Amino acid sequence: MPIEKLINKIKKEAEEKASKILQDAEEEKNKILEDAEKEKVKIITYAKREAQEEKKIRIDAIKEEERIRGRMMITAKKREIIEMVFKRASVLLKNEDAKEYRRHAEKLFELAVEDGDEEVVLDKEEKRIDASFIESLNNSHHWKLKLAKDREDMGGGFKLKKGRKIVDFSYPVLFSTLSEDLLPEISRILFEK
Repeated sequence: MPIEKLINKIKKEAEEKASKILQDAEEEKNKILEDAEKEKVKIITYAKREAQEEKKIRIDAIKEEERIRGRMMITAKKREIIEMVFKRASVLLKNEDAKEYRRHAEKLFELAVEDGDEEVVLDKEEKRIDASFIESLNNSHHWKLKLAKDREDMGGGFKLKKGRKIVDFSYPVLFSTLSEDLLPEISRILFEK
């Protein structure tokens, strides 16, 4: 029987070791599952936070795009209104009485004339600036301007030509130049609250 006792003892020790190994394995498995569950919660929490941040970034980007689009629309409308102001000014100039118109024209000639012997090209529709007006300018400023025989369709105003050089004081060019220079001031007057 001693062999049987020995076998039983070995068997019992083996069973205890096996039971201990199984118990340790079960505990290890449970620990791994517990750690995995914690990691899963962390990953899900992180993913949700990242998704929220991504959502906020997208919403902010959309808001910024819409703000820029709104500003562009407002700027376009302001420019449209300013263009209407200049068109209205052009109409007022074209309809101004001859005396006042000539007074303004003389100031423009004073700005435009460089040598005093340029050729004056008028708009096809111009009726208030004529040879007598050019002669009065020549007399008062000691110029020798010549009125060109041909006229151009330029939307009002005049051009001075000398050789290949042209000084363009047509209304579209003047208003374009003025609009860029005066845009901030006109915008302030029209649109400040």
